[in-house]
Amino acid sequence: MSEHAVAPTPEAGSKPAQILEAAGKLFLDHGYGAVSMDAIAKTANVSKATLYAHFGSKDELFRVMVARECKGQAMAAVCEEARALDMADGLRLIARHFVTLILSPQALAGYRVVVGEAHRFPELASAFYEAGPARTMEHISAFMTDLDGRGLLRIPDPQLAAEQFVGLVKSHTHLRFMLCLSERPTEEQLTRIVDGAVSLIIRGYAP
Repeated sequence: MSEHAVAPTPEAGSKPAQILEAAGKLFLDHGYGAVSMDAIAKTANVSKATLYAHFGSKDELFRVMVARECKGQAMAAVCEEARALDMADGLRLIARHFVTLILSPQALAGYRVVVGEAHRFPELASAFYEAGPARTMEHISAFMTDLDGRGLLRIPDPQLAAEQFVGLVKSHTHLRFMLCLSERPTEEQLTRIVDGAVSLIIRGYAP
């Protein structure tokens, strides 16, 4: 990933911030493939020279956008907070944060862009996966490792357990909502989904 992708979030009103905001809107409205660097420069009201001074390519620009977005997801902090709680409450905290994130309008819009362009721009899908889902899974897998290490659960494959947990939390709710086949779940429905996922993980990996 580009060195820009790990740089601090650009200051509001700065040229990089203007460019990222313009690019994000264009990508979501028109798709990655249909947007040119010329269009981004024009929408951001900067010269092409300024654009390329901050971002060497459209791919790099997208990577920085994704990295900046994922930086605000705070899954690392959530998992750290969950370690101080009762096991079930910790799992619920992680699950609730995750489901709230994936059902957010911004996350859904970005997901649709990536899925729609992945076959033509695999680098786009790779940038999205590595900066977002892969990091989320790393943190949840580490939490599962911690539960196993403390003897609270017996988890021989923390990565698999993390993937199973995420799959249970997403259920079909995410797919239906992404396809606009249902409204956003109510708080009562989300609680039912989260509690069900936590219960199955605890019972399935009981020592």
